[in-house]
Amino acid sequence: MKIFQIFFFFLIQNLVFAQTPATISAKIDKTLTFYESKKDSIKILAEEIRKEATQLGLKREASYYHRFMGFYFEYDGKWGEAVKSYLAFLSEAEKNGFISEKYQAIGDIINVYISTNQLSKGKTLLLKNINEGLKENIPEKRLASFYSNLGIIYRREDKFDSSLIFYNKSLKIKQKIKDSLGISNLNINIATLLIKQSKYDLAKPYIEKNILFHKKIKSDEDLWFDYGQMGEIYVFQNNKKEAEKYALEAINIAKKTKAINKERLSTIGVSDLYHYFRDYKNAYKYLVDSDSLGKIIINSETNKSIADLREKYESDKKEQENKLLNQQLEQQKQRQIAYLVGLIGLILFSGIIAYFLWKNNQKNKLLNEKNNLIENQNQKLTYLNIEKNTLISMVSHDLSTPFLTIKTWNSILQRNIDKGNLKAFEASEIIQKGAEQGIYLIKNILNIEKAETNRHDLKFEKVNLDEILKEEIARFQEIAKQKNIEIIYSNSNNFIEILSDKHLIVRVLENLILNAIKYSETDKRIWIDLKDENFKISISIKDEGIGIEKGEISKLFTKYGTTASKTTANESSTGLGLSIVKRILDEIGGQITVKSEENVGSEFVVILDK
Repeated sequence: MKIFQIFFFFLIQNLVFAQTPATISAKIDKTLTFYESKKDSIKILAEEIRKEATQLGLKREASYYHRFMGFYFEYDGKWGEAVKSYLAFLSEAEKNGFISEKYQAIGDIINVYISTNQLSKGKTLLLKNINEGLKENIPEKRLASFYSNLGIIYRREDKFDSSLIFYNKSLKIKQKIKDSLGISNLNINIATLLIKQSKYDLAKPYIEKNILFHKKIKSDEDLWFDYGQMGEIYVFQNNKKEAEKYALEAINIAKKTKAINKERLSTIGVSDLYHYFRDYKNAYKYLVDSDSLGKIIINSETNKSIADLREKYESDKKEQENKLLNQQLEQQKQRQIAYLVGLIGLILFSGIIAYFLWKNNQKNKLLNEKNNLIENQNQKLTYLNIEKNTLISMVSHDLSTPFLTIKTWNSILQRNIDKGNLKAFEASEIIQKGAEQGIYLIKNILNIEKAETNRHDLKFEKVNLDEILKEEIARFQEIAKQKNIEIIYSNSNNFIEILSDKHLIVRVLENLILNAIKYSETDKRIWIDLKDENFKISISIKDEGIGIEKGEISKLFTKYGTTASKTTANESSTGLGLSIVKRILDEIGGQITVKSEENVGSEFVVILDK
């Protein structure tokens, strides 16, 4: 009977403590909620998750070890180690085809770039992976996070309008998927943006929502941050009573959670608050309190170190006394040997350290020389690039003058040519076309060099795509009629509006429509189709033209690449149009695809986010 009870006990114990995919997923979800104060717990849970997931053969869950170790190193201020862990997480995801985990890893790396103020690298990685993610059906939660990060970068670059656009894009997705925690974090970003713009009344509702949410989920760490932000707003609004209320509440939360460093920061904030309102007595009182808390932090850490050393000392001392009592003579002999070995070891150790210091010095010297060389080369390249751009702009500008002169005098000549003199009239038409093509070529060169040097400032506004397309079709209708080409336009919804740069969208459309006409024979058709599809808008421009060779498609969007095909009526083509289109779409967050078959036709599709 007793044996049966023991067996039954172990059976129940194994059932209770058995690990399953569900329990491991629960551990992952729990770890994702931990903050900096629980970094040691993150490390412990990361190791448990890897061990348990590996035992069950769960590769996806096991890969989260690398992500959580990245969190641990990041909270510890070891950015290099954090990035190594995130790259290991990314490698596992790509190797096993884990799409969600792949974009989580990329998001973590982007966060490191933002935290270390490498905004340019972060923005490049974000735009690239937003475009690629849309093709790979990136999870909506991750897409929302990317939009939010883009908003943070634009905020730090003081591009507040662009920042708010991407924050709102992120918020729209988070509200759709009902991501309460994500909405809360985004509210913090939007509030911070509005405070930076001194729009305190607009920022306040976002913080109030967060306070209610964080009270509901009982997140004291988040409430501490919320109260600090709210106190800051009331200071700027010269409302001492409310500012004091929230600032003191932040101190209470720090005390409740026993977060001495947070208590010290809040106490400094209250001292600054009283100083701002010229209440110097209270300002001094809280300044003294913050100084005392600073000493506690230092003393508590120092005392712990001293206690550890003292305990170790006492333990060693007791052990030595026991040995002296029992083996005094033997110990003396061993001590002499130990002294000798120690001396030899010290000499060897000193020699090794000296050698490695010398080697390290040599490496640093060589590295500094290489860095100086690279820096000098970069400066030279930058200078040469500026000279090149300036030269192209000057030459292109100077060339435009004679072409305009030719065009002007030719127009005067045309008005005075005898209508009966067909030869002279035909020669004048050729001169006119040549002058116009020369101006068009110069304009394209100037435009692409301007885009290259980022001199175009984005101007976001509400754009009616149906209206723009109709205007562009009307504009090119006469050119199409000369080749008896019919342009057929269709629209899934008469009113399709997006927030974007109208000027840049018009440039994209004019290039694509003109190309469709240039590369189509007479008596053909061109279809232009505008569609509204959930979160995306597509514009398709399809022709019955001569098509493109397979080997030439990859060159279509390259700068100064050769034109893929000759035009059908000897119209001029620089090969710059499609590179301009691609550059513009990269700038406004759009994409372009192409399908083409020789002697059948081509279809270009532009995809824009709402």
